[in-house]
Amino acid sequence: MKYRSFTPCALLFVGVNFFPTPAYAQNYNAALNTTNLIWTSSGTGSGEDWSIESSTSLDGSAVESSRVSSSGSTSTLETTVTGPGTLSFWWFTPMIDEEDALTFNINGVAEASVVGTTYSWEQQTFYLGTGSQTLQWVYSQAIPPGDSSSGYLDEVRYVAGAVAPIFTNAPTSQSQIEGVNNTFYAGAEGTPPLSYQWQFNNTNIPGATSSSYTVTDVQAASLGSYSVIVTNSAGTNHSTNAALSFGDLTAWGWPVYGETAVPPAATNVIAISGGFQCSLALKSDGTVISWGPNTNAGQSIPPNLTNVVAVKAGAINSMVLKADGTVNEWGDNTYNQTNFAAGLTNVVAIALPNYGGDHSVALKSDGTVVAWGYNGMGQTSVPATLSNAIAVAAGDSYSLALRSDGTVIGWGDNSFGEITIPPNLSNVVAIATGAEHSLALKSDGTVVPWGLNANNATNVPAQLTNVVAIAAGLFDSVALQANSVVMSWGYNRLGETNVPAGLTNVIAISSGATFNMALAGQGPSVFSPLTLTNPILSSNGFSVTLPSQSGRVYALEYKTSLTDSTWTALPLVAGTGSNLTMTDPNPSDTGRFYRIGHW
Repeated sequence: MKYRSFTPCALLFVGVNFFPTPAYAQNYNAALNTTNLIWTSSGTGSGEDWSIESSTSLDGSAVESSRVSSSGSTSTLETTVTGPGTLSFWWFTPMIDEEDALTFNINGVAEASVVGTTYSWEQQTFYLGTGSQTLQWVYSQAIPPGDSSSGYLDEVRYVAGAVAPIFTNAPTSQSQIEGVNNTFYAGAEGTPPLSYQWQFNNTNIPGATSSSYTVTDVQAASLGSYSVIVTNSAGTNHSTNAALSFGDLTAWGWPVYGETAVPPAATNVIAISGGFQCSLALKSDGTVISWGPNTNAGQSIPPNLTNVVAVKAGAINSMVLKADGTVNEWGDNTYNQTNFAAGLTNVVAIALPNYGGDHSVALKSDGTVVAWGYNGMGQTSVPATLSNAIAVAAGDSYSLALRSDGTVIGWGDNSFGEITIPPNLSNVVAIATGAEHSLALKSDGTVVPWGLNANNATNVPAQLTNVVAIAAGLFDSVALQANSVVMSWGYNRLGETNVPAGLTNVIAISSGATFNMALAGQGPSVFSPLTLTNPILSSNGFSVTLPSQSGRVYALEYKTSLTDSTWTALPLVAGTGSNLTMTDPNPSDTGRFYRIGHW
């Protein structure tokens, strides 16, 4: 309880109370739609009591925290209930711009928090265990200087009694690369404590008693049906069966929204793309599958979508390139993204940010680049001098293009050096963008980074060599080496850099905002047949021509005898979207055997 003190004086005031109303006298129950609860309010530092207000509420009245303007300051609203029971409430944090935080605690343990603006009222529900439960709503400073707004609470409901387990996220069927671990997750609510028992083909798995279960080293004997039984004092709930099958790709990192749960349909895959909370996979028949909860960007695939040759999952949109050079984009249309894309033709490559951004980029067959959507930082203002582009990439609020001469150009936000291309950067064959950092792959297989170095995302490991593909997430980076080994570095709080053990034969990688993916397993080989024409042996060396795709990387490899165990790779070459001539400038007089890899 916070009280204010006053220095006595000789003046006497009659009939007017100038002392503030103590917090305990405020009718919080009426404002919060509760009965028989005892509420208290307090403040520390610059924080003060919560107050009743009527301008921001769900039903005419609510309670509002005080503002906080100094580090360590808090404004707390508290009550106590006796469990078991179910608590629900609505809260709202308008216009706080990540300066302050509103946190809900049960017995001093934070159970939920809001940092930044929620834009509208949001409901929260919690199941409380047996005994006395102290509930607190604490408004505090998250980032100085704070004091830009306050938090609001309304319509608090508490219903006594135990509740049987309810699945909020039942385990789903998945596919996995042979030899790689696979994890099933289950989300359940109900009166705590909850106990778990996983089953395989309806038989209990010894020791599998947590909310997740990992199948190690997936083999044929691992394939089948997995389920989980959740039990508490009020009852039992048995999930439906989730099948595990072999597939072509794996994912790792943030699993909560299903980003890493690759569906059984992920077979015959030839290209992958991770976005914010969704992923896309292109199948060899030109169709597309998606997974993850982002319905705007992921699940709403246009009906009868076929003849796709490239996919890109984004933050709030997804986009595909079709064989006829047209583009189909779906999801958010606040900045006319989907309408603009519908009119594009002669496109050979596409790009979207995998976190935060609201803009899109496309490369046309004549080497020009178009960009559209939100342009608050100039991210769609393509430089007039840009020509001869062969690849594009999109970060949070900036864009990049790779020219045919191996140089890179950027435009848009440069707050963290996103478009400050390293001096003398040349011989680039591929580019990748995270939220605010970028990577360039050079023809010699080395990687050059720039931009924001949050959590060492731009600290390329010294031992990284012979790279053939690159990708970047929110604060992490990924590289694929010529020996099909994946290496990742940077932010790892969500498991982004925990490359799965047993992962081999990788042919492609992709990064979502907080997760990564690799295509391997039963997928096509990087040395799958290409249409090779016009082989020429002359004084200038040996050359062969093949059709190429913008954004892909190619390598001519050779050995002098078919019995040799290793191939020698020549420098990487960037795809141009048209015919590409690969050259060995110094062929052996005794003859060589050639093959071409593409990533």
